[in-house]
Amino acid sequence: MLRIGDFSKLTGVPAKTIRYYEEEGLLIPAQVDTMTGYRQYNQKNIEQLLKILYLKGLGFKLAEIRDFDDTAVIKKSKELRQKLKQIRKSLSDLSNLYKDEKGELIMKNFINDERLVGKWELLGTAVEKKDALTGKVELDKYFNLKKLVFLPNGEKYWVFTFWTKGHIFFKDCPLNYEFADDKLIIEFKFDGEVEFYAVYKNIDHKAYKKEEVMIKDDISMPFENDENLIGVWRVCGFVQEIRDFKGEIKGDEQEEFGYYKDVAIMDNGKLLFTLADGGVLKDNIRWTKDYIILEVQEVAQKYIIKEINGDKYLFMEHKSGDYSYGGMKPCYYVFKRAGK
Repeated sequence: MLRIGDFSKLTGVPAKTIRYYEEEGLLIPAQVDTMTGYRQYNQKNIEQLLKILYLKGLGFKLAEIRDFDDTAVIKKSKELRQKLKQIRKSLSDLSNLYKDEKGELIMKNFINDERLVGKWELLGTAVEKKDALTGKVELDKYFNLKKLVFLPNGEKYWVFTFWTKGHIFFKDCPLNYEFADDKLIIEFKFDGEVEFYAVYKNIDHKAYKKEEVMIKDDISMPFENDENLIGVWRVCGFVQEIRDFKGEIKGDEQEEFGYYKDVAIMDNGKLLFTLADGGVLKDNIRWTKDYIILEVQEVAQKYIIKEINGDKYLFMEHKSGDYSYGGMKPCYYVFKRAGK
């Protein structure tokens, strides 16, 4: 048995609060001395108090906790879903705010533009607007937005988070666009300065769904073992091509790799990625000989193991949205074997 002071220390709840819960009929001491009024508490009281604290954390009022039953759960679930709906709407409203060229916050109000919807292919870029308007453009091998798709209703697609008539939002940065005859001209402006103009020709004006234009790999291959892959690998580089790897990067420079930290490859096609932000990735992923498969994205990332100066390195394709939506050639994450 515990006296109220010890009960308070054990649970972390002030004695004044415990007495209040008793007055509200939520907590009944195991024993009360009729002469002195001293209260004593047992294991059941600890469980009662923990239940009160837990339900309070879920948003239940004391009156609801006192009459707690299945009906209260259903009612609270409905209430929380309504709050969640409102929170999601508020988050959506916040995401619809952006700064215009004057630095003023305005709403992203969708205005349809049927001429923009559909597929477009890059003709080239120009530094001067007059050259873009007259078609005097050149292809830039470093400019990777070669094929674009604009979905109906301003829907997000790849690096384009929203569009409305006159504006395309590239990673939430509003870019002006206009048409010259049947060509689309996008003004790429960053930090208030126009860098260049990209000119596209139209392929079609079909109202695509996102699933229709995603690149998807064949991920139906069954499991095939690869003993050389099993073990722990730590990220040590990121390269465009395998031949570009000149040796592992160490120290603070590794932070530039961003997404992955290491990967543990286990038997039977199981694996677990530790992410740079401390999270883990283990669901809807698997491996088979020559491939690491992301099932939700429906991509098969090819891997190659190479021995360099006596150390084993794992080169894994990185098929991000740039591949799935932009059709860009994947780069490679480089991992060094840490153990088996």
